[in-house]
Formats: sequence, structure tokens, C-alpha cells
Amino acid sequence: MTVLFLLLAVVPLPTQEQRMLLHKSHYQPSSLAMPGDFWVQDHDFDVINYDIELTVNIPADTVWGKLTLEFEVLSVSLDSLDLDFFWGLQVDDIKEGTRSLDWRDLSGGSLMIALGREVSVGEVSDVTVSYHGRPGWSDGHGLYIDDKGDWGVSFTNCEPQGARMWIPCWDDPSDKATFTQHITVPSGYEVVANGTLESVNIQGAWSTYTWQEHYPQPTYLIAFAASEDFVTVDTFASVEDSQVPMRTWVLAYKDVRSKFACTPGIVEYFSEIFPPYPFADEKYDQVHAPLGGAMENTTCTFFNTSANWGADWSWIIAHELSHHWWGDWITCATWADIWLNEGFATYCEVLWWEELYGEEGYNTYAGAIMANYLYNGSPRPIYDPPWGDLFNSAVTYDKGGSVLHMLRQVLGDELFFDCINEYAWRNANESAITDDLQDAIEDISGQDLDWFFDEWIYGPGHPHYEIGWEPVTHLLANSASLNSAPAYQIEFAIAQTQDQKIHYFPFCMPLEIGIYSGSNVEIITFTDSIGYQRFTVDVEAEPDSIRLDPANKVLCEITYHDDIDDVPVIEGVGEDDVESLTSATLVADPVFTSELHIRFTQPVNSGVELSLYDASGRLIKSFYHGSAREVYRIYPLADIAPGVYFLMTKLDSGKVFSAKTVKVR
Repeated sequence: MTVLFLLLAVVPLPTQEQRMLLHKSHYQPSSLAMPGDFWVQDHDFDVINYDIELTVNIPADTVWGKLTLEFEVLSVSLDSLDLDFFWGLQVDDIKEGTRSLDWRDLSGGSLMIALGREVSVGEVSDVTVSYHGRPGWSDGHGLYIDDKGDWGVSFTNCEPQGARMWIPCWDDPSDKATFTQHITVPSGYEVVANGTLESVNIQGAWSTYTWQEHYPQPTYLIAFAASEDFVTVDTFASVEDSQVPMRTWVLAYKDVRSKFACTPGIVEYFSEIFPPYPFADEKYDQVHAPLGGAMENTTCTFFNTSANWGADWSWIIAHELSHHWWGDWITCATWADIWLNEGFATYCEVLWWEELYGEEGYNTYAGAIMANYLYNGSPRPIYDPPWGDLFNSAVTYDKGGSVLHMLRQVLGDELFFDCINEYAWRNANESAITDDLQDAIEDISGQDLDWFFDEWIYGPGHPHYEIGWEPVTHLLANSASLNSAPAYQIEFAIAQTQDQKIHYFPFCMPLEIGIYSGSNVEIITFTDSIGYQRFTVDVEAEPDSIRLDPANKVLCEITYHDDIDDVPVIEGVGEDDVESLTSATLVADPVFTSELHIRFTQPVNSGVELSLYDASGRLIKSFYHGSAREVYRIYPLADIAPGVYFLMTKLDSGKVFSAKTVKVR
């Protein structure tokens, strides 16, 4: 940590309190978690487009809405559209074309619309829901109407489940759709929203702004803001010989437009190392909205410009802008994969600091996010966070970003960026899961990276290394080079001492040791993949000190011992722990259609093989082979035939667990 603190004096960083503003903007109370929302099950229709007509009566704090949802039928068994919708809004009428439909509001915020007819797969239709009332606003999510002029802006904030508070929708990131917003407000107000401005229609006391988003987006990114007090500035970024229009919208009483002057350069930089800015033919606007921190609404990022972002706002601008690749263009398909959004955006802060301050800036920022995780983080896995801890600052953001930092060290610079760009192009305008990222990396690199993803994404915690060393002997120069400097031999002992019942064990990682002799340093590289190892190395100069992982390439804790024999000998899982594996559990969907949800848990980290067999005992798929305390995955199995199947889990101890499941349709 000494080196990190020395670097901080040279390279400026945002404070942890400032970065926490970013994370707090996404705080999601568990009270808003709706049963069945976390995973998509039996979703028999695909939303193609939302057409939103919303009159916002700001003085009356009410809305009148009409939403037309265009959808494609995915199953002949579809008999109703089950949408998410705030129960405080009153539904007035629902129609399919001119035909009125029956509906009922369900407890928990769902709207069930009965189609009342037979459907065919591939059929495209639409329903229109008319409604009115006071929209929902809970813990900073939904539609806030500034009826008293307290904040100067009426605005939406929807991640993760706030869209349902003001429009009926399928409020899950797996189903992306295009959308148009016709927002009517009292004349004198301006409205900014996603996409391109198609028209402004002023009729007496009311003005209607029509904004269209042409690229499919999840519902949590649908956004608009309205104010009488906006002041703006226009600029552009040059991307592949075209100009990306950019406008900054702030309030007149707090004119901070100059803080955003760095944005075109960040757009251009990310467009060089990633695919070109995906929404170049629309825009990139940045808008004041008094939410907790900032929010990456597509082409229309919201910032609380009254927040303390520090003297240099470019780190937070880089974070939110980068979401337009990692979150907006490619969206996490499930909330279990949220690190694909936030871990990537956090790492883009690091990349921007590399552009500003070179290698020193990169190392300093990467070291800072790793230090924050080690100080504040939970040992739980990055994958599948608890609902109330979805946007955990240390784990989802900083550990997620640290994983990408380590992956870059494992692959090397050129291959790393080739892999990340391949992942982006493969999943453009789609929703992705962690396996999609791993598949792209493995295809481009030609490497099997189960070991990396198992320990860092699906496994809990991090390694704690203990290391000791001692000079063994002075080696005389060999006869071929009698005049060369003498060589020295050093013996090292290194152990992984993290609690095996809480943290993954053992981590397999390439490591470096810096061996220092005065102002000179010699780096040796090795791979640590066992609980304890002891080895010797030859160096050219007499050593006076050593440092494990001197360049902060690995997320870990390190303890140094003056006496090599003080390094504890770690054997791994003991006999008592192996016996306790009889309490392991295997749970899977008893019935599934296209996706099978599987959870396997055991008391300690141990080898696991997970496979699927048909009723005749024939192996259908090998799902998982690694070491973990918990395996929780969604496996797409739309391509296998309906029938009875058996999941089999085999442990290193020889214990076998099984579960029956049935594929239907």
C-alpha cells in the first residue's frame, strides 16, 4: 500500500465519498423487488416497440397516459400479456386495435391483460393501455414531478425497476425494445429525452415534444426531463469522419456547463479503443436532474450537478458515457449479470485515467479500486448479488472493474482489447450474460478460461497470500563468464491463507515477485495454484528486499514474514470438511421451457462436475467443471427435445447428487 499512497500524491483521484455518490444513485430497496422479476420465466412474447403518449400536468402532479405496446408472439399458449405497472395509476381502457380487452390488476404491481383469442407464433400485434393518476416515486425511482419548483426539474429515474412506476411495460433487461415518447407539458417547459427530437408542437397552454429512440433498449433506460430553467451548450465529437452532436443541459442558477468540456475527448478516446460510439447518428446529451448521483440513460445521461464530484468531473463523465457501450448497446440480460454493466464502466474510469496520466495513472486508479474492495467488500461472488445489494459499491463496481484489470494482465494488452471488442460486436443491441463474454474471449484467445471465471466471477472472495524469503547461498560466477557479476540464490515460501469456508480456494493466478537490490529491481514470474509452495530462484545482485505483486496486477491481500519458516503450510480441504460435503444441495427447475435454472451449494470449496443426462442415461451436456462453494447459473436449453432429464453433480469426494427436471414445449 505504500507505493499506492506515494502515487496518489502525483496522480489525482476522486475521493471514495465522491465515487459513492455514483453508486448511491442506483440504490434499490428490497421492498421494491417483485416476485418473479429477478429471472425471466415463461416470457411468451417479445416487446418490439413502446409508443408513449404522456401528458404531465406539473402543477397538478398528475399524468394522463396512453401506451401502445407492439409485441411478437413466441408461443401458441400465450393467452395474456402480464406487464409490470404501478398499482397507484388508474387504468381506463385497454384495446387491441378497436377491440376492448379485459384486464385485472394483481397485487405486487402487475397488470394482466387477457387477449381473448388464439394466437400463432411469429404473429405481431399491439395493445393500447390508457391510464391516469399520480405516478409512483419511491426511494428515488420512478417519475418525479416537480410541482412546487423545489428542484427545478421533473424527471424519471428507472434503474432497475422504476419504469413500471409510470408506464405499463415488461420491466426486465432481457427484453429490449425501441420506443417513442410524446411528452406534453405546460408551455414554457423544455423536454429532453432519449434519441432524436422529431417534433415540437405548441398548442396554447401545452407543448408536446416527440423524441424517438431507434435502437432497442431496456425499460430502465427510458428517460425524460422537463424544466423551465434549462440553459444549454452545443458541441460535437469526431468519430470516423462524422460529427456526434452533443448538448449539455443545466439549470441557469447553477451553470456548470464548462465541467462537461472534456466529454468530446472521452467519446473520441472510447471510440478508438472500443467500437465507434454506437449512437452517433442520434446524439450524446448530458442533463441536470436531481437524482442521487448520475444515470446513463441512453443518449441522455442525467447528472446531479449539485453533487460534489470534485474539481475534475471527467472520471464520472467517463463512467456514464462508457455505459453507452457496456449497458446500453450491450445490456446485462439478467440482474445476476449486472457486473457486465457496472464492472465495465468502473474499469473505463481506469482506462480514462490511463489516457490522461499514462501507465502511472492506470496503475494508481486500478490500485485504488482494488484497495476499496479489500477494505469495504464482501466475500460473496460478483455473480448473482442479493437483490437489496445489487449495486454494491465494492463488489459489483470495484471488484468487477478489478476483474477486467486482471484479465488484461492475463491476456496482454492487444489480445485483451481484441477480445472485448469481439464481445461488443457479437452482442450489439442485444442483452448478454457472463457466458457470452467468456465465449467471445475464449474464441479469440484460443484459451480455456473456466479457471479464471470460476474463481473471480462465480467464486467468492479473493486470495490472501503469505510470503517469506531468505538468501540460500552465494553462487560463484560460472567458468564461461568469470568476469561477470556474482549470482545469488533465494528461497521463497508462499501460501494462500484465506478462509476456505468463505473464500474460493485455491486461486490460480500468474504472480510476480520484485527482488530489489538498491535502486535495481529484478522481476520473476510464476503461477500460484496450490495452498503452499516453496521454490528457489537465481538473481544477479545481492537482494535487500522483495515485494509480491509489485505492479498491483492481482486483487489480493499480502502478509510478509521475516522468517521463511513462519509461512503457514496449507494443506487445503481437510478430512472433516470433506465429510461435511454430505450436506451439499442441488436444486433445479422441476419444469422448464427454454432456460434451466440450477443452484448447487456445498459447505466448502471443492471440485464439482455438473452434467445433464436424458432418461436413458445418455450424456446431453456437461455444464460445469471447476471448484466452487456455489454454482448458480441459467443454461439456455431451447434446442433440446421435450422430455425427462436428470442433473448429476459429482464431487471430488466421490459423492453424487441428482435432480429430476422436465423440458416442456
